[in-house]
Amino acid sequence: MVLNNKNVLWEKHRMYLPDMRKKAIHRCRDCKFFVAIKGKTETKYGCVVNIKAYGNLEKRIPSVIPIMEIIKRVGLEGLEDCLKFNDPDAQSCGRFDKKCATP
Repeated sequence: MVLNNKNVLWEKHRMYLPDMRKKAIHRCRDCKFFVAIKGKTETKYGCVVNIKAYGNLEKRIPSVIPIMEIIKRVGLEGLEDCLKFNDPDAQSCGRFDKKCATP
């Protein structure tokens, strides 16, 4: 028997540990750390939770961050890490924090 992860019955009968439920039901697109990273010619989405100033909430997280600010803070390797997590429909990580609704 082959289990298919897209099977609705499989999804509804899955059991979660209480502390894992939050991670399992939220998606990256709803997280405040998932932001647009604006370059010179294009804009890509990424996760900035691993940047110390944003991850520790020392600095306010804007909805669009210029690419040069990320490069100044964490360098090119850090930028690659931010852009690695760019799927808005991916399951959230343990650092999920709900985006505030702006009026």
